[in-house]
Amino acid sequence: MLNQFKTAYIDNAQQKRETSGKTLSMIAMLLIVLFFMAPELAMAEPWDAAAQKVMDIFTGGLARTLAIIAVIACGIAAIAGKLSWDWAIKIIIGIVLIFGAAAIVDYIISAVG
Repeated sequence: MLNQFKTAYIDNAQQKRETSGKTLSMIAMLLIVLFFMAPELAMAEPWDAAAQKVMDIFTGGLARTLAIIAVIACGIAAIAGKLSWDWAIKIIIGIVLIFGAAAIVDYIISAVG
């Protein structure tokens, strides 16, 4: 009875070693394939790419279209005599800060260093 448990334990340990060896081989092959298929991923700086994507969202085509619509709405409200100058100033300052953020930061960086 003890010999049966011992042989079952040894067989189980060998199977686990074989399985973990196969798993490690598959993971290594997958990483090598990914490395050669996408070399830019191997050297990429993920934070730069993510930050650039966020900046593209805030200053991209949709944001520009929404800003144009907001300015048009200000114009229509002014024609109708319903323009609140407080509202218009907030919209214009928001547009300037959103789309001018890169230029403002570049100016500050060049002034400092």
